[in-house]
Amino acid sequence: MAASLDLQTLEQYCETLYNPPNPSGRIQAESLLNYHFPTFSNTNGYNANGAGSESVQGHNPNIASPIESALLCRNLLENSTNPYALMFGTSRLKTLVDDQFTSFSTAEQHGLRTFVLQYIYEHPDLQPFIISSQAQLFAIITKLGWIENQEFRALLDQIQVFFQQGVGHRVLGVRLLTAVATEMNLPGTKNVVKHRKAAVGFRDAQLLPIFQAALSMLQSVLQSQQSDPPTEKLKEALMLLMKACLAFDFIGSSYEDSSEDMGSLQIPTTWRPVFEESGYLDILWESWKTFASPVSVLVMECLSQAASIRRSLFSGDDSRHAYIYRFMQEIMQTLTTAAGQNKLQDLGNYHEFCRMLSRFKMTYQLSEVSSYKDIQQWLSAVGEFTAQGFLSWKWSPNSVPYLLTFWNKTVGSLSSVKHETELQIEAITVNLAGAYLKSCLECVHAVMDGDADDPLESEEALLVSLDMFANIARTKHTESGRLLVNEFNNLSIKYRELIQRATSMGGAASTGSTDIKESLLVVELKLTWLVYLMSSIIGARVMYQSTSEQDQMDGEFACEILGFIHQLQVWTAQRPLYFASPDAHLHIQSSIIYFYQQFRATYIGEESSKAVKVYTQLSSRWGLNTPNQVLNVIMDSALNNLRSIGDPAWKKQEDLLVLRTLKLFMNLASGYSSVKYIRKLETTKALLKNHSAPGFKFLDPTRTSSDTAVARCRTIYYTMLSRILFAEDNVDAEFWKFIKPWEATLDRVALAFVGGGDLGEEDIRLILLGMFKDLRGFVSSITNRRQYNLFYEWFYPAYTPIVLRAIEIWPQNEIGIAILRFWHEFVTNKSSRVTFDSSSPNGILLFRETSHLLSAYGSNLLSRPITDESTRWSEKYKGIMLYFNIMSVSLSGKYTNFGVFKLYGDKALDRVLDIFFQLMLAIPVADMIAFPKLGASFFSVIDVFATDHMTGMPSMPQPVLEYIFRAVGESVPLLGHDSSCSTMACSAIDKICSFVLNWLIKNKTRISDSADSADEMLETDEIEDPVRVARDRLLSTGSINGAAAAAAAAAAASAAAGVRGSVDLSGGASGLLSKRLREQQQQEGAHWLVEYVLRNKDVMNYLLVVLFSVVVFENRNNHWALSRPLLGLILLNRDLFAEYTSLFVQAQLPDRQEPLQKLVHGLMEGIETNLSTANRDRFTTNTNAFRRECSQMTLMPVSPDDSGIMS
Repeated sequence: MAASLDLQTLEQYCETLYNPPNPSGRIQAESLLNYHFPTFSNTNGYNANGAGSESVQGHNPNIASPIESALLCRNLLENSTNPYALMFGTSRLKTLVDDQFTSFSTAEQHGLRTFVLQYIYEHPDLQPFIISSQAQLFAIITKLGWIENQEFRALLDQIQVFFQQGVGHRVLGVRLLTAVATEMNLPGTKNVVKHRKAAVGFRDAQLLPIFQAALSMLQSVLQSQQSDPPTEKLKEALMLLMKACLAFDFIGSSYEDSSEDMGSLQIPTTWRPVFEESGYLDILWESWKTFASPVSVLVMECLSQAASIRRSLFSGDDSRHAYIYRFMQEIMQTLTTAAGQNKLQDLGNYHEFCRMLSRFKMTYQLSEVSSYKDIQQWLSAVGEFTAQGFLSWKWSPNSVPYLLTFWNKTVGSLSSVKHETELQIEAITVNLAGAYLKSCLECVHAVMDGDADDPLESEEALLVSLDMFANIARTKHTESGRLLVNEFNNLSIKYRELIQRATSMGGAASTGSTDIKESLLVVELKLTWLVYLMSSIIGARVMYQSTSEQDQMDGEFACEILGFIHQLQVWTAQRPLYFASPDAHLHIQSSIIYFYQQFRATYIGEESSKAVKVYTQLSSRWGLNTPNQVLNVIMDSALNNLRSIGDPAWKKQEDLLVLRTLKLFMNLASGYSSVKYIRKLETTKALLKNHSAPGFKFLDPTRTSSDTAVARCRTIYYTMLSRILFAEDNVDAEFWKFIKPWEATLDRVALAFVGGGDLGEEDIRLILLGMFKDLRGFVSSITNRRQYNLFYEWFYPAYTPIVLRAIEIWPQNEIGIAILRFWHEFVTNKSSRVTFDSSSPNGILLFRETSHLLSAYGSNLLSRPITDESTRWSEKYKGIMLYFNIMSVSLSGKYTNFGVFKLYGDKALDRVLDIFFQLMLAIPVADMIAFPKLGASFFSVIDVFATDHMTGMPSMPQPVLEYIFRAVGESVPLLGHDSSCSTMACSAIDKICSFVLNWLIKNKTRISDSADSADEMLETDEIEDPVRVARDRLLSTGSINGAAAAAAAAAAASAAAGVRGSVDLSGGASGLLSKRLREQQQQEGAHWLVEYVLRNKDVMNYLLVVLFSVVVFENRNNHWALSRPLLGLILLNRDLFAEYTSLFVQAQLPDRQEPLQKLVHGLMEGIETNLSTANRDRFTTNTNAFRRECSQMTLMPVSPDDSGIMS
């Protein structure tokens, strides 16, 4: 066995790994197993499947390659019977294959795959989880070697040996095929193009024969009529295989599983005979009727897939119609026969049957379905089934959306069917609307009895169903709407009676009052459902398609709902708190908010004048003649939601209601027309004058919430008010009135800071915490220069000292975070709003204040220890992130001339940069990468710093430079959905390389131009790579100074070896330099950044190798960003690039070296030694072609350490 471990000890460690007695035991077992079974992976850690990579302690030196480790795993599988050891060996093999497959030769790949296949064949009685893992291993090997190994493509022939044995082996064979089909369908993470090529090859060569073999075996099993346990396993395995085949991503669309109910299956044309000639549907439907659950559920899943194959697959209309009619025939038979009804009594079958109906209608047009000979009976059967499904919602609530989808799609294309069919569907929709209404009202009783979850608690999911119901109900709007109005009127009458009874009884709790309270709650929740249903129908109105009768019904809906709102407001004002329920209050008001949203979207806007019938109804009953009047009602009514009754038991519901109300206001304030309307309302004007009303408890800073969305209510509130305030142009006077309450509050705080007033420290802290949240929201909606200058004029310099004082007193408190977030918004120059007059010093003064703030906060951060590693984000890193964000927007704001600070000896910029460097060094690079928000802020400021400020500094500390280069180097290879960090890191690298390269070119050219005469120039045939020569000459001077001299010396060795420069880099020999040029070399020195780059070539070499590897081996969405710095790195060190690419080519298999060498040469074809736009674009084109061709080959990466060229 492995080195010094005997088999028994190894098995014990494997068992400890998967079933540890304690955490330390698992860690010890993991470390030992990683030592003896290394994966040679670059990542550390342990995966749940036991395939973790080796620990930081390294691995057994006697194991020199992945193939040797794989042989040890194979040895373990051959000699052990312990299930934990077998699981570890299989999992470790999967990791080795997945990470190191290119290091295996073709023979080794073939041998390992043959071993796995033979092992499964010889051990059919292993535990299912081991068999599953082994099958996955076989599938991974098959997938990765599909392109290069011809033998792997004869998959079905190799599995035939399993089918020639008993049922047990046939089950194994089917599971192997399922594993391969599933693995082939998974997107690759390392080489997406190659993996897709393998998937396409598998699809074209093997998937159809596999599916046909599964169909043939299913038919045989069906005919055998056996139901013993082994046969049941075979049935299940066959259905899973067929399901995997049909679920294959045939065209590379890669849609997520969550959206698999959308769209049709893009079955290839070669599969046409299966669906037209093989009796596929007959076999599936007969299987569904014959097999018992849960296998029958799998069959119905396959039927659901079969119902959604693309329409264009069929050879003609006749064959497609025959397929559709067969489906419809079986559906009607299922719905109208006792056998079919009994089958649907199983919950799984019922749910999948509903799903099949939905997908069938989503795929095939109503015009095709309606041509079925028994269409009327079919529609009636499905309609009755749907109505029963609505009423049976408690039994299978997740099936209702599928039934809604079926009819939503059906009513969406009524214009394409015959008139009698249209009338029938319209009649059915009225029945469905009534059934759905009844189910919603019955839901109230079920929820109160504790028999079901409350759908009202998940509003997002509820609204999806309401949208579909609205389309169905609006098909026959008048009839369906009349059902809702009648029910609404009946409940309203009952509601008034209960209110009268409750009022007469008073607020004391008694048996009678308890009954009335419950009855009131039931009626209120039923009315809530009706408000939701009516509102959804209003929102489903389609402009230019709605008739006056439909608008009239919408008007009735609106009048009834407004009547309920009025009645509710009166009752709320007088009811004893005993009769109220916080949950019911939240649901009722949420439904009213939904009504406001739908009505605003439909009937308030530029086209509202065309909806005459709606406003006729509103005018006759409520005196609302115009959209402005309705908006006033909305604002006045919704504002009540911002007020609190003061009961702690209501806090959670009130907070959620405030959040939903503010989102309504934000929606109203976001529309161009509606915000203009709102701005003119008396309610809004009053709100702007009294925006900090005492009744708005959410403005109380002592009112906290664990919900971050609720905690942002203050910010959202003032964002909305700011939008409304600035909706008009000339608002100076109103602005000064608006900020009066803030002035009074801040003046009290300022007085308290100097020892006056009656505010205590905690009072000041809470006041400022809320104040800076308010100011942040207010400033975030400022969009132009005039608005910003108004705020700036008020806030600076009167109140900026309060900011500095607060950050000095409470840097570790949440108020510190609130201040930084406000300041970040305050100094962000979005939409060029931070623009001052050319003679104004405000931009400089603004940055000076920023400097004071960051210096104070940064100094505290530096002295703040991390007491608990698990809380380092909240304790320190969150503040550092905000520091970086403020610094980034300040340096890139373009409203400050930073040269002024150096010119007049002002240390404002130096202080900020000094603390920035210290904060940077205080964070381990691993943490900078591990925390996405922190990393994004860091690389953003580094990108900005490298753009305008880095090269202007007289010098930078060596540790800071090393940290920056290390951080950008480690961020580039990271895989992730968000590529912004690597993009910004590449941008910073590109700017540094561009500066160094342009500096060399510039100084080289100046020396050439400074030569005494043309005859001092060297001949063209003596020219070498000018950058390399300049670099070598500079390095040979001992201390890098004398840029001109170095550049002139470089000219002495310039060569024309294939490098064409847009700038002539050749110059006179060093011995022919004039006296004037020698004097210049003594006065001028190399820039410190040039010196660092040239002196620390390993840093740039590492970046070059890493970027090159990412371009070759990874599929990124930011290839353009990756190619930009790569060109500069190559031009700075062509020798290293040539050496590394040579090693890279030699590391590949012999048959791939020659074509790869041609690709490497093509990468630099036509590239000049400059960074002009044309040259960059040409290199990007070459890079894309190079990457595309490399993706077609299986290549082995060569890491910087393995290359041996980094020293």
